Amino acid sequence: MPPLAVARQSNATFTPSYVPIILITGATSGVGEAMTQVFAHILGGRAHIILVGRNRAAAEKTIASLPSTSRSDLGGIKCTYEFVQCDFTLMKNIHAMADDLLRRLPKINFLIHCAAVAGLDGREDTVEGIDKKMASRYYSRFALTYDLLPLIRKAKDLGEAASVMSVFTAGMSPEIDLDDLGLKKNYGGMRMMGQTGSYNDVMLEVLLLSSNIRYSLTPLV
Repeated sequence: MPPLAVARQSNATFTPSYVPIILITGATSGVGEAMTQVFAHILGGRAHIILVGRNRAAAEKTIASLPSTSRSDLGGIKCTYEFVQCDFTLMKNIHAMADDLLRRLPKINFLIHCAAVAGLDGREDTVEGIDKKMASRYYSRFALTYDLLPLIRKAKDLGEAASVMSVFTAGMSPEIDLDDLGLKKNYGGMRMMGQTGSYNDVMLEVLLLSSNIRYSLTPLV
């Protein structure tokens, strides 16, 4: 990870000639909200930022605090902020949201994963048979990245910035237990957190390396 001064200098020089489309999950609180604020202020409102989360009221409050959007409209892309409501514990919700975005967006420049359900309590399966916390921390990130790859590739093909970031325990997780990937044999809160961290590391490398799309695995410390 680069020093803070280097990161700030790089951010200050990011003045693209196009309107970037940025999708941030978990954007209504914590790291996701902070990422939303940073992008909006660095770009001076000259972006299309999609805030994804469960809490509409919190999203509207965040949007109200952002700088006014620019009136520029390059390549038919309007500068705007929008909220998309989605429960990340169900894959059917992820696929439905992705289908909607694929229909109406021309590209995605930055996909940033921050949404996650925390907790050290026991396993709680959703109606889809996936542990609720694992669904939000790994399966949803895989599903959304995989489904939206065509839009990320479109940004890259245009010669624009195109990357995916997963905010999690990058490089800090244990070896994957290939005999218990769904943690149905031996589930524990700490074990779940460690294994899903490793899953995210592998997921982005496998999905994006072959497409030559930049990705970043960011640890929470």
